[in-house]
Amino acid sequence: MRNIVLIFLIVFTPVFLTSIKAPDNKSAEYALVITIDGLRPDAILEANAPNLKTLIKKSSFTLTAKTVDPPKTLPSHTSLVTGLVPKKHLTIINEWIESMGYTEFETIFTIAKEEGFSTAMFVGKDKLNFIAVPGSIDKLEVIEYSPTSVKEIAESFISYMKENMPKVTLIHFPEPDIPGHKEGWMSEEYLNSINRVDIELGKIVDSLKQTSIYEKTLLIITADHGGKGDTHKGDHPYVTTIPWLAVGKKVKQDYVIQEQVNIYDTAPTVLKALGIKQPQNIDGHVIEEIFTQ
Repeated sequence: MRNIVLIFLIVFTPVFLTSIKAPDNKSAEYALVITIDGLRPDAILEANAPNLKTLIKKSSFTLTAKTVDPPKTLPSHTSLVTGLVPKKHLTIINEWIESMGYTEFETIFTIAKEEGFSTAMFVGKDKLNFIAVPGSIDKLEVIEYSPTSVKEIAESFISYMKENMPKVTLIHFPEPDIPGHKEGWMSEEYLNSINRVDIELGKIVDSLKQTSIYEKTLLIITADHGGKGDTHKGDHPYVTTIPWLAVGKKVKQDYVIQEQVNIYDTAPTVLKALGIKQPQNIDGHVIEEIFTQ
């Protein structure tokens, strides 16, 4: 009799267990975060940016999101992927060399890898190596700034995406920040560089649609900081205010987000969309109001 019971448990218990599934609270299968370096929200209205303007209409968005202090590329991107303010992740310098190592805190990439997700980064500044913790990024492409780097970044992502379909991806465009430093924020060259980014943004969206993953993707577009004059120092609203928009099948369309959004809210919102448990003790929170369910 004991043997019969043992056989019953071995044969039937797995079937019983596999029939019980945890509730599926995912709103997306893929997450793509695009940062447009130095993009001021008011510049979107001034620039020739038809693709970005169309996406805003299809998104939950705010033009009054906030970056961190200091409002620089590396501290802000570290906050974006960790969900922590600089006082917690301790990254306040804006340069990186390999001997510095990598952030010691969990990122959306390290967490995604623990869940078995594939990851990728396509960026236009090598300082962002700092957030590419070894073992957390399946594909890392750093394309240093040149007159064609924005196009090269988009093409590199599109080529890789068609073959590999990474689940969690960060794309960073180095413009319009660099023209902003050279010619000034809101200068003609600054606004023209937004148009160059916008063209590539359109190609990326088209490629997502062609590979049939657009409807399965949470797309977040934001910036690391704004700028005033030829710099982005200090706490002036032109420097610290950034756009933040989210597009997805289960995201409200043409919806103005009511709560205050911070750049470090990006990480928990991405994890929420992918159905991944939130890490503890982070500063960011999920922007719950953007989701339709």
